[in-house]
Amino acid sequence: MKRIKRVLLGVMVSLFLMSGGVARAEDETNGPVLGITPTQNNIATMKPGETYTGSFKVRNKSGEGSFRYDLEVTPYSIANENYEPNYERETQYTDITEWIKLDKTKGEIDAGQEEEVSYTVDVPEDAHGGAQAATIMVSMGGDGDSGGIQAVRRLGYLVFGNVEGETIETAQIVENKVPGLFFHPPVVATSLVKNTGNVYTNAVYTLQVFSLFGDEEIYTNEDDPVREIVFPETERLHVASWEGAPQLGIFRVRQTVKIFGETATEDKIVFLCPIWFMTLVLLVIFVAIFWIISRVRSRRN
Repeated sequence: MKRIKRVLLGVMVSLFLMSGGVARAEDETNGPVLGITPTQNNIATMKPGETYTGSFKVRNKSGEGSFRYDLEVTPYSIANENYEPNYERETQYTDITEWIKLDKTKGEIDAGQEEEVSYTVDVPEDAHGGAQAATIMVSMGGDGDSGGIQAVRRLGYLVFGNVEGETIETAQIVENKVPGLFFHPPVVATSLVKNTGNVYTNAVYTLQVFSLFGDEEIYTNEDDPVREIVFPETERLHVASWEGAPQLGIFRVRQTVKIFGETATEDKIVFLCPIWFMTLVLLVIFVAIFWIISRVRSRRN
């Protein structure tokens, strides 16, 4: 009995020490947290020869320690159909990187404080028409008064717009799919659009769910459709979902995609059927077929 008590006591002490170690580790990793607000500026239409101004705030969101930060302007382009950004590749749509001038290139922020960063965009007289995009990158560097080692962290502030001039507004809806069978919710529809022009635009996505018989709308986002930016010469994949779908049912699902003057609608009957239910149905069918065959053979005999 004494041995058991000693073992339990040892386990309790070990757990206490482990919890204390975890707490200390968390305390040691607590430190400044970088934040920026807002995260982008859509200038919309830019005119050659004009100057535009903007600003955003760099924040130290933690309650402990200060940090130093650096600012630089980098290109902004799209890496793939999932719209992962690329901050290194230069194209004809990233000339704006050279047009942006910052009022500062570095600073230091105390815990819980924020600083404003201002900038100007000087559009050249000979700027070609079409989209332009760049990122003002904020990098949290070495520690200020935090007294600890910090990993470098970066956040980007996106600046973009369309320059007036010779512009092309064309696009292609490459794919618009609504699968017919789901083993569990949600119901998901996908689409792929391609911007074949030279200006950015918004692709608009609407998802509607109706009862199998009749036009009763069970779900719709028509009043607030999803809008996603599509930059020139890029493809963008979109995934729409009906999160409130039941485990079992049959519905009509319609997805509508619009970009520039193009519209595509996919309307399909969708089955929501759990695997266990499908297995049960197949088992019943198999038993029924086996019973029928047995009856036929017995009658022949």
